[in-house]
Amino acid sequence: MQYEAKDEPQKVEAGATEEKIDQEAPSFQFNTTLSTFHGETRGERTERQRDRDRQLRKRKLGIFFISVGVVLGLVMMIMTQFSGRLTTVTSNAPSMNSESAETYKGLVEEYLTNYPFERFSFVRRDKAFSEFVIEKAPEILKIKVSSSGIASSKLELEFRSSVAMWTNGAMTSYVDASGVVFERNHFAEPSVTIADNSGLAPIDGVAASARFLSFVGQVTAEIAKANGGTVDRVVIPRGAVRFVEFYLAGRPYPFKAQIDRDPVSQAADIMATARYLDEHGIVPNYVDVRVVGKGFWK
Repeated sequence: MQYEAKDEPQKVEAGATEEKIDQEAPSFQFNTTLSTFHGETRGERTERQRDRDRQLRKRKLGIFFISVGVVLGLVMMIMTQFSGRLTTVTSNAPSMNSESAETYKGLVEEYLTNYPFERFSFVRRDKAFSEFVIEKAPEILKIKVSSSGIASSKLELEFRSSVAMWTNGAMTSYVDASGVVFERNHFAEPSVTIADNSGLAPIDGVAASARFLSFVGQVTAEIAKANGGTVDRVVIPRGAVRFVEFYLAGRPYPFKAQIDRDPVSQAADIMATARYLDEHGIVPNYVDVRVVGKGFWK
């Protein structure tokens, strides 16, 4: 009994010592690391940690505003590429009136209505668009729709310049240097006129075919390129179907030309024969250049 009584205070003292040690030592928990261990309470943060949090919030806010700016920029860029209402129409013809402008705007709107996605310029098929409008209005040489602001656009037109004209009653047809025939002329009337003396009945109001007019326009343009060559007028002789007569300025006699021939070579033959006649002082009644590389006169 004395032995047990002697050891009892020692156990109590040892237990008290362990309890005291446990109270004084930091509390470590299972799976606690240095990064997750908090020597202080969670509500207390150092000044360095608060600065880091502020910097993080500023960075996130900056990224947010940059993202919003990029999105708004893309939206604005897309809207400026959108061909909305046509506000203005410009052209190289100062005589174009408001009625004609509305006509061309209507053709553009017709195409964009058929292909609504092509209101955005970056997906528009420019070639198909031009062909659609020019087919309905052949007097147009070039056409372009460009942005003039947000959801608005402007129409830019370049018209053909005629080199010859043919009139039959109230109807007049024009032709440009490339041989394109059209009926609406926005410039001054050309000096070269076509007189139809064929005596043939008009077909659908047009006695001279588009092929004939195209030939006359190209030959007239090619002769104008040569030195001293200017077409004064063109005549369709009586009963003629496949040939015409070109009268050059300062010459009383005509040059008979075949419309089935190439216009460039036909013009070259006309000018070569004219120079030969001038060099030899010959003034014929007419010159026939319908055969390639040859000239006959009477």
